[in-house]
Amino acid sequence: MTAPQVYPQLTNIEQLFARLTQNFLEAEFEQIIPNIEQALNELMLFSHADRLNMIRLTVDKKLEAAFMVARQGIDKPQTIKADANSVYLQHILAGKVIALDHEPVEITSKEEFDAMRMGGLTGHLVVPLEVRGEIWGAIAAARFGEHPGWDDALIQRVKSIGQFLASVYDRYKLWITTQEQQQKLALLSRHLMQSQEDERRLLARELHDNFSQRMALLSLNTGAIVDAIEHGEASLAPAQEVYHSVQQLAKDMQALSRSLHPAILEDLGLEAGLVAECRRVERLKPLTIHCFIDEIPSLNLDISLNIYRILQESLNNVLKHAPAATSILVTLAYTNQQLLFSVADDGQGIDGELSEKLGSLGLVSIAERAIQCGGAAEFLSPDDGGFEVVVTIPYVESVQ
Repeated sequence: MTAPQVYPQLTNIEQLFARLTQNFLEAEFEQIIPNIEQALNELMLFSHADRLNMIRLTVDKKLEAAFMVARQGIDKPQTIKADANSVYLQHILAGKVIALDHEPVEITSKEEFDAMRMGGLTGHLVVPLEVRGEIWGAIAAARFGEHPGWDDALIQRVKSIGQFLASVYDRYKLWITTQEQQQKLALLSRHLMQSQEDERRLLARELHDNFSQRMALLSLNTGAIVDAIEHGEASLAPAQEVYHSVQQLAKDMQALSRSLHPAILEDLGLEAGLVAECRRVERLKPLTIHCFIDEIPSLNLDISLNIYRILQESLNNVLKHAPAATSILVTLAYTNQQLLFSVADDGQGIDGELSEKLGSLGLVSIAERAIQCGGAAEFLSPDDGGFEVVVTIPYVESVQ
């Protein structure tokens, strides 16, 4: 840093900060972003900079441009690029101020330097910003013309206003995320209620149209056998027919019961249930299903049931929407108290935008079940075909 310089505008910093605070207190929600941009423009002029960036640190420790303002005729880089081992990034992560009176060639790679359009800089300032005690990102000022140096008092004021704006933006993003989650939960709730009604409707139709009719027919046939016995005209064939009908009815009732509540999960565990369901589907269609299931400690029954249902829904989607599929890979991994469940097929995949297909493919119910278990679902459709359901769920031990 050069020797401290006295900026006449510094005496007005309190007025600037008060004005910015008042603007945000009175701002409507849709004015937050324009107000931040306006505040950055004022801060750029105040700090005699030609370009000002608010750089945000992402979850995976990369930099992204949250906001960028510049004087007329000054280029704005399209991206903020910093390699994982970049000195530039490491200074920000460590909370160290960068104050240079020349091009920042010693702290950037050539790729970073070119991507962020740093050529011709006469001064470069990067001030790390904290929000809630953690590094949020940084505010970067660039000068291309006259450069009297970076005054320590100026740096402190840039940091104060930058952290205020970062906090406002962070709360804005949190509000947006919360609203999106609430909308998504409302949609999932409506879908869940509709799914429950659909299941009840299907069950009622199955009981009435299938089992009630068959029971009525059995009653008639049994009555005919009783009449034949009373008249001494009984024969073995009608009795055998009723016997086989009762056996088939019992099997179908058992299958219906299993679809409503798979007892195999309680009796033999999740691994056996998943493998049994895969083998059942293999008998319905010429498919090869490979199962790789980690040994999992005693698992909560609700989570086991939801994973089982996710498998059923995933396999049903393959049967309905992937006629070209010949192979399915089912995996369940357990690591670091997390369950990672995946169902991948080699079918034709999804044409067009995946987001437009989620409802029609029945994937909403998979997402619902993942959320009910405190996890999340992801759906992947590579360009070269195939489709994969990936579900991550926290492990919860069974309560005996």
